[in-house]
Amino acid sequence: MRSLLLRALALSASLVLAGCAGSVDSSMTGSGGSIGSGGATGTGGVVASGGTIGAAGKSGTTGSGGTTGKGGTTGTGGATGTGGAAATGGATGTGGATATGGATGTGGATGTGGASSTGGATGTAGSSGGAAGTTMPGSGCAPPAAYANLFVSVSGHTQADSDAKVSAAWTKLFTAGGSGAIYFNGPGSDESYVEDTYNNDVRTEGMSYGMMIAVQLDHQTEFDRLWTWVKNHMAQGTGQIAWHCSTSGSKLATGGAPDGDEYFAAALVFAHTRWGDTSGKFNYATEAQWVLNLIRTQDFNTSAHIVAFYAGAGNTDGSYILPAFYQTWACFDTANADFWNSAVTAGRAWFHTAANSNGVIPDQSAFTNGSSGSAGADTIRCVANIMMDHNFFNADSWQTATYAPEYSSYESSHASGTAQISCDGLLGFGLPASTGKAFVDKLWSAAVPNRDYWNGVLYMLGLLHVSGNFHLWY
Repeated sequence: MRSLLLRALALSASLVLAGCAGSVDSSMTGSGGSIGSGGATGTGGVVASGGTIGAAGKSGTTGSGGTTGKGGTTGTGGATGTGGAAATGGATGTGGATATGGATGTGGATGTGGASSTGGATGTAGSSGGAAGTTMPGSGCAPPAAYANLFVSVSGHTQADSDAKVSAAWTKLFTAGGSGAIYFNGPGSDESYVEDTYNNDVRTEGMSYGMMIAVQLDHQTEFDRLWTWVKNHMAQGTGQIAWHCSTSGSKLATGGAPDGDEYFAAALVFAHTRWGDTSGKFNYATEAQWVLNLIRTQDFNTSAHIVAFYAGAGNTDGSYILPAFYQTWACFDTANADFWNSAVTAGRAWFHTAANSNGVIPDQSAFTNGSSGSAGADTIRCVANIMMDHNFFNADSWQTATYAPEYSSYESSHASGTAQISCDGLLGFGLPASTGKAFVDKLWSAAVPNRDYWNGVLYMLGLLHVSGNFHLWY
């Protein structure tokens, strides 16, 4: 994918770490990233076609430059959960301002304290480990009962300051046409798009991230405008969703990108639960099922139960593997629950094989041996995939006993660039507060990216997770 040399060049440029792209389409015309490395004969390099510092497509033999990148997600408490605004203990109840976590590690034996449901301003983790004020994990089809705000419980900021930070980031990045925005209206009067500002185009990755950010922050109008753009310009009947279009809506590729498809599906499932199917322009459940069927039948390697790098590819990409999403899909798409549950199990196990002794997970790896690839720009998103799975479900002890300590030790001297810092912020969920605080503090100190696509979308997603605003609405 992207070479380490190009990544170093990108880090020295004003964009710091550029990247992000859809996958190669079914005709093997690769899609590129602003710091990607090409296929066998791909164009690109430092001044690649289609990107400021892009290189050729991910794996296509004739790929041209573009951006590449990816991101993460969240959820909200379910009806059966404890904690939350009316949590056991109430505003000053068990696990309040100075509570120490109980058996579940969330500030009290049966729930999280305080109105903000984050385990108290200085609550510490219980026997399950992890950072102070960690989320009370869900299981099966029960979402977490409460979502920790690490800016409050680990870094010591106020809830009001945390809320203001999230709001300011949304305003700057998603005010249509604003000076620092990556969100723009048009070409139709009822549609909007997230622009890859490095390549002046539109990608399913950015569109799906934008929709996820919108549903988490309860911005239904923007959500509907983004999905309208996808339906009008990227959708192709029962075929793949074209990963790559011009800002005017013309298709620049016909193949799909599974990572974008996955975020589309998750965002639509969440919209179905959060807003219902008659409150906006779409029946979100119907739209979600359409995308899930596409993912299940075209994007997955069914023998390995692992998502492919692109439809029909013989390899995968660790940043595409999202066990936390698959678990929610098993509860929504009950007719195919066995398929999604197998993907949960396979995805978690795959990460064990993929991480090296530093916890680094390479790009474009084999379905059965994840360590077979080489590190690239997509690598930075794997930590978000793993840590959100731990935060929401706490079902794999390897994530905190092995992965988080190894990767955090490596990243303490390697992390750079807003995108990487944003993904690393989720390490705060899997580490003791004394270790995780440095990663949470770096995210807090990072400035909102200015009209910067890759850093912008990952900053926004990292911010939502760490502030407790990324909920599993299912």
